Amino acid sequence: MIYNSLLSIVVPTYNRADFLDYCLEFHIPLAREYNIQIFISDNASTDNTREIVSKWMKEYPLLKYHQNASNVGPDRNFEIGLKLPDTEYIWLLGDTYQIPSNGIEYFLRLFPENNKYEVIICNVENRVLNIPSQRYKNPNKLLNDLGWHLTCLSSLIYSSRLVAQADFERYYNTSFIQTGIIFEYIAEKNFTIYWSDSISVMGINDTRLKKRGWTQEACVFDIACVAWSNFIFSLPCKYDLHVKLKCILDHGTKSNIFSFNNLLFLRSMNILNYKTYKQYSYIFPFTISYSKYIIVFISLLPRKTYNFLRFFWRFLKRNK
Repeated sequence: MIYNSLLSIVVPTYNRADFLDYCLEFHIPLAREYNIQIFISDNASTDNTREIVSKWMKEYPLLKYHQNASNVGPDRNFEIGLKLPDTEYIWLLGDTYQIPSNGIEYFLRLFPENNKYEVIICNVENRVLNIPSQRYKNPNKLLNDLGWHLTCLSSLIYSSRLVAQADFERYYNTSFIQTGIIFEYIAEKNFTIYWSDSISVMGINDTRLKKRGWTQEACVFDIACVAWSNFIFSLPCKYDLHVKLKCILDHGTKSNIFSFNNLLFLRSMNILNYKTYKQYSYIFPFTISYSKYIIVFISLLPRKTYNFLRFFWRFLKRNK
């Protein structure tokens, strides 16, 4: 079967066979319509991921599978996955997300007339608000408007030119390699990046599948506060300091990682407590929009008050 030379989809995965099964069941019919290759970059899963992919490879010849010999970490696995296709563009798609039914057609129509884009960015769960579709040619403006959003890999469609020249190694072990290679690449080059508010990738919504990502685990402050701040400050000096500071704060605020509701959830799981507050208090002012008094208050709440306060908070938001 001849594959489409314009676009491939790359799905990095690790021990999420159930989500991957759903992901392939959903996307193969969309990909088949346009002969789109789907590459699975398996980071040495120990569950039945290989069996799931083998099942779907029988259904779709353009499904390709690569398994690392050992777990190389998510950053390296993203790099490996992005280098598998030889198409002009590569959509890096998380295994817990789904492309809207018109998404592939929309971007295929965009590519032939505008094949100079280094990256194309789409929305995710409609979380980017009030930014109309546009072309970005200024790196500071891109970081200012969408830097926080580019952390979600499913929003990113890379050109093969960028992937071939990207400095992946510089962003190993940052947790944000998918974002870093973009801002590194465009810092000293003329570029055009297209933001589309017309297409929004959505999270898989199936009651049989339970997802709990790092935003609801003990590592959340290490990643979203420490690693994120270090990553943004490490970007080239081309980026203005005030833009970097805004981007750092936007991530926790606009992604809802540090929304009031999620802070209450983290308290209910004892991830946020007074001990963790003291540990990370030096960086909270840069990464969480709430005052230290509110964070301390939440950290000292009895954990069982979470459900009541969550209900009360939602009630207030509904009645604004």
